Amino acid sequence: MNYKNLIWLIGPAAAIILLWVFAVYMPLNAQAIKGQNSLKAVLQERKTLETSLMSMTRQVQDEEVLKKSYDEFLTQAPAVGRMGEYMAGVVHVAKLRGMSLERLSGQYESMDVSYKNVVRPVFEMGFKGRFLDMGRFLEELSGRTAYGSIKQARIMYDDKEYPVLSGRFVIEFKALKERTLESK
Repeated sequence: MNYKNLIWLIGPAAAIILLWVFAVYMPLNAQAIKGQNSLKAVLQERKTLETSLMSMTRQVQDEEVLKKSYDEFLTQAPAVGRMGEYMAGVVHVAKLRGMSLERLSGQYESMDVSYKNVVRPVFEMGFKGRFLDMGRFLEELSGRTAYGSIKQARIMYDDKEYPVLSGRFVIEFKALKERTLESK
């Protein structure tokens, strides 16, 4: 077999293949790669937009929950002038839990500047009752809107009255200086 004849047979086919690769395939491949890169960029941008949209939605929901809880606090928190009535309700709840009130004294100790309309009255309460009853009472009290925190707690027992314990609690409440929503 003669190599010249072989080159004349394979040469045009190779030239057509090379022409097709350089004229058609390479530009189409470059265009496809460019399209893939732009698609990846669009997908990445979409992902970041979805993430930011989700965080903004969460932030708006959190703000709505905070506003709702603040409005609830403003409608349910007692005013300073009505704190006596509120404490009478607290004492009544304690009696319903099977405890008896030994002493109750209060003071308006902290006027926090960050809370311009909120006063934090502190009450010292002495109760007698069973341990579990005290726990239920404190748990129910902590679920109320005006509850602040327990500053001090001391539970003592006397051997003569064993199942009945004496408890002294210093509890901080939250009250409004003035009622702004009563006119609404």
